[in-house]
Amino acid sequence: MVKFIHAADLHMDRSFEGLTTLDKTVQEKLLKTNLTVLSNIIEQAIINNVDFVLLAGDNFHQNRPSLKIQKHFSEQMKRLEKNHIPVFIIFGNHDFYQKERYWFSFPKNVHLFTSETVETKKITIKSGETVSLSGFSYRQPWIQKDKVMEFPSRELTDYHIGLYHGEPGTSQKGNYAPFQPSKMQEKGYDYWALGHIHVPTVLNEKQTIVYPGAPQGHTKKEQTSTSILLVELSKGSCQIHPIKVAEVYWKTKEISLRQAKTTKEVIVHIRQQLSKVEDGFSLIEIKLKDYDHLNTDVLERIQSGELLDYLLEEFSDRIRDLFIWRISLMEDTFYAKIPLAASAKLMEQLFQYYQTPQDFQQILNEVYSHQEAAKILSELPEYQEETLEKAKQLLNQDFLFEEDQE
Repeated sequence: MVKFIHAADLHMDRSFEGLTTLDKTVQEKLLKTNLTVLSNIIEQAIINNVDFVLLAGDNFHQNRPSLKIQKHFSEQMKRLEKNHIPVFIIFGNHDFYQKERYWFSFPKNVHLFTSETVETKKITIKSGETVSLSGFSYRQPWIQKDKVMEFPSRELTDYHIGLYHGEPGTSQKGNYAPFQPSKMQEKGYDYWALGHIHVPTVLNEKQTIVYPGAPQGHTKKEQTSTSILLVELSKGSCQIHPIKVAEVYWKTKEISLRQAKTTKEVIVHIRQQLSKVEDGFSLIEIKLKDYDHLNTDVLERIQSGELLDYLLEEFSDRIRDLFIWRISLMEDTFYAKIPLAASAKLMEQLFQYYQTPQDFQQILNEVYSHQEAAKILSELPEYQEETLEKAKQLLNQDFLFEEDQE
């Protein structure tokens, strides 16, 4: 049997997005979070006495990791070295490999895949069994072709594992090494350690083609990004066990105000609900519902942010394991939408037009013509995708398309 840790998308120097009005304590907590998460991963590898650790790309978020981040990363790899645990690392679209970025030499237990050409490394584990590991790394922010065909067929070894940073899809529609899971299965590997998708995702019935998800969520969309995987392979069997390593948890709390009438009662009700928050340090978004009976004075305190300010001050003194970053009133989305005499299919067709980088940049021609702005956008390879997705969400939120009205 072989036992290993599969982690990906640490994004160690990524900030937490969408947060405002952070007090000093919360700021200090978030600054330390990414460092602590890596320490937690290493601790789990040592506790579970694994044969090796796999890091499947985007270990760093910036294209130039800070010296502090690099120092911590090197120290944690040395912890594994002291415990005789090898590490196999591929580089993704965010931390695409350039040797000159790294001021330190990786410890001898760290095996890097530094080429966009698929290569295979072989090791013998403590049990005497042999393991082949095949993978590649990004050398630029995009790879627009399917790399699976370049992987060798299963070798004459006890186990064969593929490391792959990319997205499911076809080569005509993806910038991040798009692949088809069925083609991976044809290689006959025992396991495919994937990276790039931040949500834990299993792509086949045997649970051998797997995204572990990011170990730490950095936006409210990444509430399930909390874990790494402990993987156990034996002949013809694969078992995966999620292990939580996150330091900060994003949570959305829907709270009914049906029983509240005054501002005081609203505060008491919220306080009671938040006392039930579990896990570690939590970033809470509160969504209030059933509030139509409240008078305008109470509602104004909520909408103006006065209630949020009050609760932030109260909880900073009493509870150190949560931070409320937003309070909003839930709306009846059906009646709030504006009827639109157009089909959702038409909207999809319009968005298809802007999928190509050239057409998208034409819209933002003024921005891309500015040298500094263009440089910043070039370092955000997911900017186009995220912008179009946000536009879709806003349209679906604000408009009722004709087929939805039937």
